[in-house]
Amino acid sequence: MRSNGQPVYNFCVTVDAATMAITHVIRAEEHLPNTLRQALIYKALGFPMPSFAHVSLILAPDRSKLSKRHGATSVGQYREMGYLPQVIVNYLALLGWSDGTNDEFFTGSDGLVQLYI
Repeated sequence: MRSNGQPVYNFCVTVDAATMAITHVIRAEEHLPNTLRQALIYKALGFPMPSFAHVSLILAPDRSKLSKRHGATSVGQYREMGYLPQVIVNYLALLGWSDGTNDEFFTGSDGLVQLYI
């Protein structure tokens, strides 16, 4: 808690995720330092520990973080432009990752998930 009685970020997100029965937390690598703090809170409160994954940020051409303030495109906008969900998933899956082959297209999320496991 802060000195003014307000709960701190790591406490809030931990309690929120636990009460919503979140089992997997996937977020940007910039939140990696928060994971240890949150794991300690999960343990102290007796909540089940979710699986954590941290992925690289997708940056703008000038290497700045994407944000709505700077005109970043949302998934909804890509949908309106006619991009299929599978195309977006395939693109995101290949950011900073390879399955060790020259494959560039993956069909079905089940097969893609198995490659990550």
